[in-house]
Amino acid sequence: MNILIDGSRQNYEVLSGEEFPISFGIDLHDKYETWKYDAYDKKNLFCFGKGVLPIVGGHRLIFSFRSPLWDGFHFSAMGGAGYTFKDTGVQNVAITGKCEVPSILVINGEEDELKIKFIPFTEEIRDIYEFNDKIIELFKEKNYRAFLVGSASKTTNMGAIYSQTIRNGKIVEGSEDWAARGGGGSVLYQAHNILGVVFFGKKTPEKNVKSVVEEHYQKQYSKVILEHTEKYRYSEERKTGGTFGNNYHVTMDLTPIFNWRMPFIDKNRRLKLHKKILEYFVSRFDKEAIETKNWTNCGEPCPVVCKKYRNGLHVDYEPYEANGPCIGVFDLYAADHVVHTIDKLGFDAIEFGNLCSFVFELLDNGMLKPEEVGIEKPVFDISNFENDADILKNSKHNAEQAVKLAEIIAFQTNEFGKLCKFGARRAAKILNKKYPERVENKKFEDFGVYDSFGENGQISPTMYWAIGNFMPYLIQGKYLTHYQCGVFLEPEELAELSVKNSIEEITLENLGICRFHRKWVSPIIDKLVNEVSDVDITKESMELFKKIAKYDSNIGYPLVESKRVKELIISGAFEFENEKWSEEFEKGNFEEYIKRVLEKYSELLDIEWKLKE
Repeated sequence: MNILIDGSRQNYEVLSGEEFPISFGIDLHDKYETWKYDAYDKKNLFCFGKGVLPIVGGHRLIFSFRSPLWDGFHFSAMGGAGYTFKDTGVQNVAITGKCEVPSILVINGEEDELKIKFIPFTEEIRDIYEFNDKIIELFKEKNYRAFLVGSASKTTNMGAIYSQTIRNGKIVEGSEDWAARGGGGSVLYQAHNILGVVFFGKKTPEKNVKSVVEEHYQKQYSKVILEHTEKYRYSEERKTGGTFGNNYHVTMDLTPIFNWRMPFIDKNRRLKLHKKILEYFVSRFDKEAIETKNWTNCGEPCPVVCKKYRNGLHVDYEPYEANGPCIGVFDLYAADHVVHTIDKLGFDAIEFGNLCSFVFELLDNGMLKPEEVGIEKPVFDISNFENDADILKNSKHNAEQAVKLAEIIAFQTNEFGKLCKFGARRAAKILNKKYPERVENKKFEDFGVYDSFGENGQISPTMYWAIGNFMPYLIQGKYLTHYQCGVFLEPEELAELSVKNSIEEITLENLGICRFHRKWVSPIIDKLVNEVSDVDITKESMELFKKIAKYDSNIGYPLVESKRVKELIISGAFEFENEKWSEEFEKGNFEEYIKRVLEKYSELLDIEWKLKE
C-alpha cells in the first residue's frame, strides 16, 4: 500500500501501484510538477519507502525529495529502519501540505485499518539525542522506530534525518543511522513542519528467498554474506573493520586534508602526515572499537555488524574525514567533539565538514576575518603539524573552532551564520557582493569544493580524491559515479565505469538494499527480484535516469564552477600520471574533457545531459 499524507488536512489517501521507493518519489514529483515550486514550498513532496526484497541488508528506508541544497531531485538512504516500517503494511509514503505547528507524525499499523495522527511538539530542540529521549518516553510501550530532525533542519539547507534502533525502551548503542545527503531533513521540517515520524505495526512474516542465494553460490546463506562483506565486518589482513578502519589504509596521501589542498602539498609531506592519521585516528579506533568488538547493526538482523562504536559514538569514515583531516583535525578525540556536536545539531556531517573547511581556508588566507565569522583563526597549514605536540594542540584548536561555527550556523547567532545556511556556493556569491574589494583577483567560490547544478545547486562530493566525484552528473554526493581515487581515465572510460556504478547503485537503492551487500546481491539481483515482482529491474533503473534527467532539466543544467574542483581534476591528471591529459590541460582544454565525459554518459543512459552552450 502507498499513501499520500496531507499535513494541512491531517489525513491520508491510498495511492494505487506497487512501486519501488525512488520510482515512487520521482513519479509523484513529476506528476505534481514540484520543480515549479521553491524547495520549501509545502507542495515539495517528501517521500519515503522501504525495500521490497526479504533479504539480509534489504530493509533500508529510502527518502526522496527536491533538494534545497542540490536544487534538483535527490534521494538518501537509512539503514535498518525499513525492518520496523514493514510492520505498518505501508510500502511508500508521500507527504504534502504543512502542519500549523511543528508536529510529530505517527503511522500506526497495529489495527486492521491504518491510522495516522499528528502530535504537536512545540518545545525547542537543541539536541537531537535529547529529542530522541522524549520520543522514547512517549512511545516506550510500542515496538517502534522513528526518524527525527534537529536544529540544522529548522535553519539550514543541510538538515539530516536521524534514527536509532530502540529495544525494550532503550537505544541500542552504536546503531544510529543517518539519511543525510541533500538536505531531506530540511525539507521535512521547513516545507511540512514535521519534526519526525514514528511508526509501528503488527509483526508480519516475510517470504524466505534464502534458497535462491544458496542455489547460486552453492554455499550456506550466512557464509555467502560474510565472505562478501569482510571489509565492513572485519578484515583479517588489516586487523580492522568498517569504512573508518579500512579506508585510511587505501586513501593514504590522497586523503583530503586542509580543504582538499593536497595538490599544493608535497607528496612526502602528505605521506608523513598520513602516518600520524593512522596513529592518532585509526590505531585509537582499532584499540577502542575493533579489539573490544564494539560492533552492532543498523536495526535489521544482519551478521555484518558494520556499525563500529566507541565511547558511545558511532564512527564512520566520511563524517570523521570531513570533520577531521579535511578541517585540519588529526586527533580522533578532537574529531569526536566535532562530529558529536554536528550530529547533535542534526547536520549532514559531510556537508558541514566541507563548508567548515571552506571557511577555515578563507580565514587562513585572509579573505575573511575572525571577527566577521565569530570564531578564532584556525591553524591551517601543514607546516604547523610537523611534530606530535603541534598535531594534538592544533587539532584541538581547530576542533573547538569547528564546534563554534556549527553552533553559529545552526542557531543563526550572527550574520555570517545566516548566509552559511545555504551552503558554500550560495554563501560565496553573497560574500562576493558583500566584500567587492576582496574579489578583484579571486572570488570566494574559488576555494569551495562542491559539485554544481544550475544557478544555485551544490552538494559536497564524497570524501575521495576521485575524478568521477567531480563530474557534473545527474546525482552527486553519493556513489553514483566511478569513485576510485588515484586514477585518471580517458573521458569515455570514466563515463562507462561511472554509468556501470550508477546503474548498480540506483538499483540497490531503489530496492532498499544496503550497498555494503552489493558484492553478493548484484550478481543475482534479477533472480531475487523475480521472486517478488515481474518488473525488469535493469529497465526500471534506466527509466529512473531518464525521469530524473527530465525533471532536473526543468530546473537547471550541469556545470563545473568551483575553481578548487577544477584544480583537483587538472592536478589529478599530473598526480595520477596521465601524460596525455596533463598536456591537454596545459593547453587549456579542460572543458573538452568534461564535454566528452558527459557525451558518453548521456549516450549510455540515453538522456540529454550536457554543459550549457
